[in-house]
Amino acid sequence: MEEKTLSWEKLYRRIGLSDYEAKVYISLAMEGPSEARKLSMTTNVPRTKIYGTLKKLIERGLIVETPEEPRRFAVTSPAEAFKTFLQSLKNELGEGVTSLVESETAISLLEEIHKKRQLLKTTGLQMGDVWFTQGRRETLRKTGEMLSKAKNTVNVVTTENGLILFYKAFNRLLDRLVENNVKIRIRAPVETLSKNLIHELRYAYEIKHERITIPMLFVCIDKSELFLAELNPNDFNPESGQDCGFFSQNRTLCTLFSSLFGSDRKIENQNVA
Repeated sequence: MEEKTLSWEKLYRRIGLSDYEAKVYISLAMEGPSEARKLSMTTNVPRTKIYGTLKKLIERGLIVETPEEPRRFAVTSPAEAFKTFLQSLKNELGEGVTSLVESETAISLLEEIHKKRQLLKTTGLQMGDVWFTQGRRETLRKTGEMLSKAKNTVNVVTTENGLILFYKAFNRLLDRLVENNVKIRIRAPVETLSKNLIHELRYAYEIKHERITIPMLFVCIDKSELFLAELNPNDFNPESGQDCGFFSQNRTLCTLFSSLFGSDRKIENQNVA
């Protein structure tokens, strides 16, 4: 273990990580996802420095902040994160050089640990850029968290009951978004229960009728974050339900789902009169 640690320390020096960054990265790689406060305690990185350190690691693509409460941090795939660095080292030093072998060995060990930890996760599953949620309360919590960060656009696709649930839970937040010039687009069935509500909302939101038969709630903000949940049951009770959903900040997924469900989708629909 002592030799492995020495090899990793050499690796971090070569790619320009500070002592604080190296300590935090090693801790996350070895111990798994952790909160900032706990990381400060386990690594002896001062609390005044821990968030700046984490930010730099995120910017380098070495770690990510997981979208859950409380906020935690986790390493990305070491093989992918260090891919560019290894290729650059190969070009400079050539194959078979001791420093290159040490670097590749260290990264392989980190990647092996990372994969094992991915298999052992039982809650807050992360698969690449996707996180899964369960329960109606978690559906509403995650939706509200996303809406509070919206700057430009909010796209929503849901059922009639889903629209009622959405508005009951977030009407005040939605009003604030409109005041801040955030464009809100909603696709939902215009049926008996929601007709009066939709006629009221159309003055502030872009609302179009669409027949949604799948019990779903789709929300995408600024084409940078999306949340898609199956409403189970398909009702507007905010207190109970076994909803299953997933959240992602992957821009490719956001673009794909926005084109399928959002304003970019070319479908037959009609503006609410």
